Amino acid sequence: MLKPRRKIIKKELKKDPYIEFLAKAKNNVDKNRTLYMRWALGVVAVIVAVAFVSNNLQKSKDGAAESLGKALVTLASGDVDNATLQFEFVADEYDNNESGNLAKYYLARSHFNDKDYLAASSYLNEIADASFKLTQFPLSIYKMLALIALEDGDQAAAVDHYEQALAKAEVTQQEQNIILDLADVLLTMGDFGRSLELVQKVLDEAMPRTPVHNRAEELFGRIEFAQSAG
Repeated sequence: MLKPRRKIIKKELKKDPYIEFLAKAKNNVDKNRTLYMRWALGVVAVIVAVAFVSNNLQKSKDGAAESLGKALVTLASGDVDNATLQFEFVADEYDNNESGNLAKYYLARSHFNDKDYLAASSYLNEIADASFKLTQFPLSIYKMLALIALEDGDQAAAVDHYEQALAKAEVTQQEQNIILDLADVLLTMGDFGRSLELVQKVLDEAMPRTPVHNRAEELFGRIEFAQSAG
């Protein structure tokens, strides 16, 4: 025979830990309803703001790449003046992303080709420490800075820039050519020992009768002549 279900009195109900937790939680919500609503709305606002900013950043990146692409097409068509104006727009409008930095690179190269070394170095120094997906840009930046330094008669600065370029080189032939550029400057400075050491490295590693090997041989002869004349 089934036993009659025992009645749970109110006092016992309140002693149940789970029920007590729910009761306290409800009272807490009732007392702080306005605070919780504000907190919830604040969280939603933050999420919306983050999504909005991320979306705008992506649009900015896409817009920068599109504008840069148009400038490069204009440059390829031979319209240097209009290309320069477009590069200047990208550099000013998208100053802090890769497209803006690439625009500054092309502006620097344009000024360098025109022998406006002051304007070129201004752009080059802005992007010298920038991050590029392709290593050809840092290499070209430091090589232009080195050549500008040589134009200014600052051989020590040129050595520093060639060494910075060398640190960025990933292709063997690029590395060898930069080594010979550096050796050439050191030869001019009278540092025959280090210059000869660098040239010998290229002679040992480069394939005979290649342009870089021929250049190394020519530089080796100049070093020997300078040593004997000294």
